[in-house]
Amino acid sequence: MSAAINQTANPLPKVQSDLSFVAFALSDCTVQVDREAARYLRAVHRTALELAVPNYFGARIGGFWLLAEQVARLRALSEHYPANQAQAVARAVNAYLEAQLKNSIAGLSQVS
Repeated sequence: MSAAINQTANPLPKVQSDLSFVAFALSDCTVQVDREAARYLRAVHRTALELAVPNYFGARIGGFWLLAEQVARLRALSEHYPANQAQAVARAVNAYLEAQLKNSIAGLSQVS
């Protein structure tokens, strides 16, 4: 048996996923970030809480939830700082979101 590869064939179309990000709950977590960015973690956390939607999935589940729109707004926080601080704020936001997501994923794995 042999196979031939058609070099002129169109590449496979990109498959679109039906999955989309909805939200994750804010929780206590450990954020690993450099010393300069760590100065802005309190402001990042406060802003995240202000942007979060309380009880998005009802009072029974509770919590403060960040949806995709709020994540985008939180990522824009660095635009409200002077240029010499913006990079550190952006690193703090990214580290905060990464830690929150890791904590949410860890929580899901413990439930199942």
